[in-house]
Amino acid sequence: MTRKLIFFLILFSLPLPGRVFAQIKTVPPANPASEEPEADDPGKLRELIDGLNQDNLQQAFRLLRTEYIKHQDLDFLEINRAALQGLLDRLDFGAMLLTEKSRSARNSPFKFYTTALAKDTAYLRFGRYSKDEIIRLDQAIKKYNETKYIRTLILDLRSPQAQADFSIAADILGRFRPPGDLLFKIRRPGNDRPTLFVSKPAPANWRRDLILLVDHETGNVAEIISAVLKRDLNCLIIGEKTPGLTVEYRDISIGKDRILRYAIAEVVLADDSSIFQKGVTPDIANFTSPKVKQAIYRATDRGKRLRDFLFQKQRPRLNEAALVAGTDPELDYYLLRSARQKTPWDQPPLQDRVLQQAVDLLNTASFFDQKKEESGKK
Repeated sequence: MTRKLIFFLILFSLPLPGRVFAQIKTVPPANPASEEPEADDPGKLRELIDGLNQDNLQQAFRLLRTEYIKHQDLDFLEINRAALQGLLDRLDFGAMLLTEKSRSARNSPFKFYTTALAKDTAYLRFGRYSKDEIIRLDQAIKKYNETKYIRTLILDLRSPQAQADFSIAADILGRFRPPGDLLFKIRRPGNDRPTLFVSKPAPANWRRDLILLVDHETGNVAEIISAVLKRDLNCLIIGEKTPGLTVEYRDISIGKDRILRYAIAEVVLADDSSIFQKGVTPDIANFTSPKVKQAIYRATDRGKRLRDFLFQKQRPRLNEAALVAGTDPELDYYLLRSARQKTPWDQPPLQDRVLQQAVDLLNTASFFDQKKEESGKK
């Protein structure tokens, strides 16, 4: 039985509380009339506009420019601004208007980071998906390969890097796929021959178990990495659905501190399927707030151990052993509180729920593996 199958058996074999079933209600059949777009519902505005033809649109513009109470404000400049605003809204991730500050803010401020979380588990996180990080990736893989006890690598793809070079994605994937594999393609409008990205021989390769962590901040390169590894290795993915940024962008300055970023090519998988604006759906959905996740990233970048956020030290409490020994382990805590001084337990510890779930699943799978080995020896 594979480790991934064990994960799902664990998840779905647990009984649900009775109150969950008590909350299930019969859903009445949908009223066809209720599916019609409502004029006063902003969420239905696009649906309403899509029902208009060219003549209808021209009539709407003409009426607004002549009979609207402030029609004098609706000159061609204002109409063009509104048209661009609406177009960018419709294109979603396909195009956006940025400033230098907002463009810089989309780059990950975090560093490459890797560590052993347990005897059989390692963790690796990219920062900006740069060539320097490829060198560090090779060093980490060689180190963990030499440690025969490391069976699983948790690959964290949640650094908020909006866009990076897709050749970096191919280089990273080459560490997990054999040479000569077609990884993905880039299709450009007007070009019938897509650019192919094939895995190349790498100085280090990982061929053991792999778990991926993703969320809504996962960028374009990380998304294509997760999509390819999911397709080829069927590895377990934990976290949130990714946004679907798998396109190549071009940035053009169109005014003072105004940058138009728009998609010029689309990345597709080997079978020509696209995840643009669709994203990668995790096998197990879980959520860690960006604020908490990034606080942990910053702490580990400063040298704090990641294990400290997974295995928190509990506040000492009075128990039977303390009563027998005649001690009170809570005394120091209450003395600090009575003196209105800070204690180590004033703030709840930061916890990465997504990473925690991956570790918990691995611990449970190891327990079942151990029990299986013990039963086989009997």
